[in-house]
Amino acid sequence: MSTQIGTWNLTVKAPTGPQQFALRLEEGPKGYVLDGPDGDVEIPVIAFDGDDGVTFENDTDKPMKLHMSWNLLVEGDEMSGTVKPGVFPAQKVTGTRA
Repeated sequence: MSTQIGTWNLTVKAPTGPQQFALRLEEGPKGYVLDGPDGDVEIPVIAFDGDDGVTFENDTDKPMKLHMSWNLLVEGDEMSGTVKPGVFPAQKVTGTRA
């Protein structure tokens, strides 16, 4: 999982416009954190697929309550994939290592 560890600046291409997030994947007591417009959200369970895949879920309250399912792939210093917000269609995610 070494290639996934670090801080990632992510952009979600949402219907309401681009949404910015920072994803911190740290080895240690703080574990994994998704920092978005509403502050830090701890990610209690995350799956690393080999040296390049990252899958996790989190819940949001704003702008509405949603269960978010993230499926990301690391290629060098770039990350891409999708996030599926509840019943809505999956949205593209792109990012770079901070």
